[in-house]
Amino acid sequence: MSTTPSVGAGRVVLVSHFHWDREWYRTMQAFRARLVDSIDRVLDLVASDPAFRFLLDGQTVILEDYLVVRPQRRDELVDAIRNGRLVVGPWFVQPDSLLPSGEAHVRNLLEGRRAADEFGAVSSVAYVPDSFGHPAQFPQLFDGFGLTGFVHWRGNGNEFDRLGARWTWRGPDGSTIPVFHLTDGYFAASRPPADETDAVAGLAELARRLKDAGEDPVILMNGFDHTRPDDGISALVEPLAAELDTDVCRGTLDDAVQGATTPEERPEYAGELVGARSANLLAGVWSARTGLKIRNRRIEMLLQNWVEPWTAFGRELGLADESPAVRTAWRSLLLNQAHDSICGCSIDAVHDRMEARYDDAEGLALETVDRLLARVAGRSTDREVPPVDDLEVAAFNGSPQPATGVVRVALDAHPAFPMTLGVPDIHSLVHATTDLGFTVDGVPVRVVASTDPARVRWLPDQQALDVEFVARDVPAFGYRRYRLEPAEPAPDRIDDGNEIEADGRTLTVADDGTITLRTAAGEWSGLFGISDRGDRGDSYDVDPVGDAVVPEPVRTAVVRRRHGSGIQRLTVTRHFDLPIGLDADRAERESATDDVEIEVELTLAAGVEGVHAAVSIDNRVRDHRLRLTFPTGLATTTFSAASTFDVVTRSTDPVDDSTWIHPAPTTFCQQGHVALNGLTVAAPGLPEAEVTPDGTLLLTLVRCVGWLSRWDLHRRPMPAGPVMEAPGAQCIGAQRSELVLLTGAGSGAVERAVTGLRGVIAGPDPVLEAGRPLLGLTSATDDDDHDDAVVLSALKPTDDGDGFIVRLLNPTGQTRTVELTTELAVSTIQRVRLDESPVGDPADFPGTVALTVGAHELSSHRLRGPD
Repeated sequence: MSTTPSVGAGRVVLVSHFHWDREWYRTMQAFRARLVDSIDRVLDLVASDPAFRFLLDGQTVILEDYLVVRPQRRDELVDAIRNGRLVVGPWFVQPDSLLPSGEAHVRNLLEGRRAADEFGAVSSVAYVPDSFGHPAQFPQLFDGFGLTGFVHWRGNGNEFDRLGARWTWRGPDGSTIPVFHLTDGYFAASRPPADETDAVAGLAELARRLKDAGEDPVILMNGFDHTRPDDGISALVEPLAAELDTDVCRGTLDDAVQGATTPEERPEYAGELVGARSANLLAGVWSARTGLKIRNRRIEMLLQNWVEPWTAFGRELGLADESPAVRTAWRSLLLNQAHDSICGCSIDAVHDRMEARYDDAEGLALETVDRLLARVAGRSTDREVPPVDDLEVAAFNGSPQPATGVVRVALDAHPAFPMTLGVPDIHSLVHATTDLGFTVDGVPVRVVASTDPARVRWLPDQQALDVEFVARDVPAFGYRRYRLEPAEPAPDRIDDGNEIEADGRTLTVADDGTITLRTAAGEWSGLFGISDRGDRGDSYDVDPVGDAVVPEPVRTAVVRRRHGSGIQRLTVTRHFDLPIGLDADRAERESATDDVEIEVELTLAAGVEGVHAAVSIDNRVRDHRLRLTFPTGLATTTFSAASTFDVVTRSTDPVDDSTWIHPAPTTFCQQGHVALNGLTVAAPGLPEAEVTPDGTLLLTLVRCVGWLSRWDLHRRPMPAGPVMEAPGAQCIGAQRSELVLLTGAGSGAVERAVTGLRGVIAGPDPVLEAGRPLLGLTSATDDDDHDDAVVLSALKPTDDGDGFIVRLLNPTGQTRTVELTTELAVSTIQRVRLDESPVGDPADFPGTVALTVGAHELSSHRLRGPD
């Protein structure tokens, strides 16, 4: 018998732990109260039992949660971590694996790594015990942080029978990581019987079963959700070792991984883990409380595409360092990406608190980027707004290629009532109305009243105004400056026409409210159709009631707006009578109906890539799943879809789930866009998608259920959580999402279209010359088809404050070469890992460098200025 951390092949590692959902069927504060009790007991056992070691669930946020209440025990906690008695991280929070963006996972691990500086060490094991499936690029992500093993429970499909419990996972780029499947879950050795003989017999039987399943070493996970440590386990180590006639050690997952067989001796697998061969997958979380997913993706894009790049540029341009604001915003967002939070499978109080954290993250991000852009464009630190007849605005590009787009600028008066020797003046914008008229470069500008309720209105009849126009050829990560020349008002031309056209693209509204798109590449009809079906499921799983129906709208209205700026819009409003819910026995939908309104606003403008759509729904009925449909008119067996750090080819063929304990979903989780038969639909924030063999894409707009979990679902054999009502999961009320339709577009075009342009009021003292590109990315090949192959995944300030990171993603299956150009004072470029540690020596940066990016590779580089 051994009680040292040493472990090798054929041995048994007894891992004491708990799994700590920060919030779920109780609020965060209720769970924190229990967390404090549990860690108190953990620290007591560390002090009293020299062999005791404990795994704190692979996340570091619980240290902060604990120390808020127990600051007096900080030294004990730090000592235990530094001495290897407690193991934390590498995550900041235990995330859902599929819903957050790949860059959000990087920020999560970076934030977890910071605990090493504060507490002494973090684990080198990617421990993800309970998330609902995993993306194929996890090996590359984990390799970029030097992690040595992946330990999980859910997600295996038919490959499970070939791989067993120990195998090697190969990412699309070739990265590998050893995998340790927890055959019987992360709770198999929890709470042994009080009688020692019975406890030893039960643990020995479990160890033999796990060994037969291929576990080597055998990992006995002694713990479960939200439980205090098992303080009687030490007495069982010696008799268990005698019963098994093998070494049994009190250890951690790091010990098990370090003592395992080498990857060369293991079978190998490449692909995502979204099966339910041995554990529930719970794919319904991709559509539960869709509004949470929409906000999550909007804030991720705001941070990744705008706040981080302009924080990095601002630092290089000599502006105040906004990195602390960036980190604070990310931390607020990451707290919402814990798997029972972002998945929407918690009680209403938990998700209400999430909205407040979203408010914090989004509010800080918006204010930070607006301050940065205003300063770059010449506004002073007080950001005073000139009078109406002296307004200039700036349109900024958030992409590494030039872009043309519709830009909207808020005309907020500041200060609204300036004081001159104690006497208030009134800013001219306070009295301004939509009767204002402006031109930009001789072209009329749209002047519209803002519908944002948060805009400041000082007077009872004051209108909050925006201006909107097409900004053309805005340089890569640069801006153009425009003077708003006073002119005659130029309102929209409004009628009930059903068609708009720009650049050979035509949108036509059919009688049923669906859309036909015609371009030189083809024609697609029936777009933005509606499919509705009853759902007796819960927040974890769909449980269909009846057949899917294509409801006929009871009323349809079309409004066409065309403006001299070139901006054209069709607004299609449809009203549907849908069943109000399920009948008393939950077997059928009610005969009574209520009105559900769906509005689709479509925008076209000359020179602007894609058809931009805003879809709003006012849902008033319960227990159903409503999906948008995009038929392409051609049968398909394969299509492509964005996934975590990749674009993957998927199949419409059914999955053989005959041996699974949970039926395979026909849906999948998409990370931004789906492309089939020449049509690309970018739908950030609507992750649940399905493509049928007849070539129709379905995107879940809203899924409405009233329970956290139920135990009577027809399509799920095992419970998923407590049987608690969750009325908020019915998603009654308004929701808005934004989509872009493109044809024949690569990943770069999709990124440009969804990133768009941002506008601010400009000032007299610009920090950066207008028209100057700060950083550009172009293909180094002569093949135009490759121009959009490699995309900018991240541009962020380094965590250590020395330079900035440029990360490129090649989601194709061929190696690509791109040219990276910057006019910033950059002198060196150095390859780095995802954790920002160096790989090799820095090289000179002459202003432009050619970078080769392998198939499906993430390529990260640190750019530094002169010393």
